[in-house]
Amino acid sequence: MVVHNIGSRLVQAVSYQAEKAVYFCSAENLPANQKVHELRRGFKRLRALLRFYYMVPDSQAIQLQTDIRHFGKLLAPLRESAVNAELFEKEIVSSAIVAEKKIRNARELLAGKNKLLLEKGFWDNNLHNTIRTFFNGFDQLLTGSKLELPAKVHFHREICQTYLSSYIYYNQMPQVPDAGEWHDLRKKLKRLWYQLDFIRFLHPRYFKLKTDQLNKITDQLGDDHDLHVFAEDLLAGGYGFSEEELRIMNNRIENLREMNRLKLQPRLKQLFTAPPSEFEQKMDRFFKI
Repeated sequence: MVVHNIGSRLVQAVSYQAEKAVYFCSAENLPANQKVHELRRGFKRLRALLRFYYMVPDSQAIQLQTDIRHFGKLLAPLRESAVNAELFEKEIVSSAIVAEKKIRNARELLAGKNKLLLEKGFWDNNLHNTIRTFFNGFDQLLTGSKLELPAKVHFHREICQTYLSSYIYYNQMPQVPDAGEWHDLRKKLKRLWYQLDFIRFLHPRYFKLKTDQLNKITDQLGDDHDLHVFAEDLLAGGYGFSEEELRIMNNRIENLREMNRLKLQPRLKQLFTAPPSEFEQKMDRFFKI
């Protein structure tokens, strides 16, 4: 009976994420950076869930997902500017490798860049209201025309395909992947994480193990991406650092990335111990197919 209710559970999960988006756009007591962060997190989960609708006749899921991806891209520079300021405090200021006067100047510039991006890219352009309006009518767009609910075969097929795609991508990565390849892997594993998290009620013990693994791995991949973006921003100049200071800071960031990747590799190997055929057999049992 649990498997047969999965379509209704999906509607509830999607509606909940849409309601959260409206809340974060409307809440007056939250900092703008927190709003942006929470919105982007919700968008990623929604996009993973909407893929379950792809094979449903007359579904608008692909277009809705495209619209949500567009919102996420608009918010990305805002989020990156906030993370850059946080990383500057955590990794550069705390290490005392730059003179205090230059630290104060860079801190002000990073904060100013973030403030300007928030003003122009979230408030002045009315993006917060555009997103709120979009999600206010989201349920109607997705289910308002008596759209058929995804069947268990749709969930089964999508999850197996997501695992297969992630498995192939990971195994075809070069020995020394670049930042873009790590980031692409993260996007695939985020999708897998959100999809497995949704169906974890089918077999809580197995899916808790997998989602815990994916949570740690995607966090580490996120750290790698954040450090890469931060280094690029510093090296682009404009913060008043000398070439030697930039070299020292970049070396520190690269060392942090390297240590992160050393911890990451065994976790990835453990995650992908099961070939896609074995993973699909497990899904067959869980979905009773």
